[in-house]
Amino acid sequence: MNESKRHHSGYVSNQDIIHKCLLTYYDELFQNMPFQWYVQNVYDSCSRKGYNIPIEEVESTVRYFLQWRGRDVCPHCMGRWQ
Repeated sequence: MNESKRHHSGYVSNQDIIHKCLLTYYDELFQNMPFQWYVQNVYDSCSRKGYNIPIEEVESTVRYFLQWRGRDVCPHCMGRWQ
């Protein structure tokens, strides 16, 4: 896909794209969803916009942004909030 026509083409890094996609799903209605739900939806959203970001990078970045908002993820449970 042509870089200038891609959605979010003005962003400079994968983390910026992931953050913008996460903001779509982290709102009043979806603040209590399991961690893997955020990862899958953000990954799918990035893919729909034409960005091929590895799921591992989406997972680590989503974890970072959720922890920044005070939502810790148990590394053993992968989805249960602590």
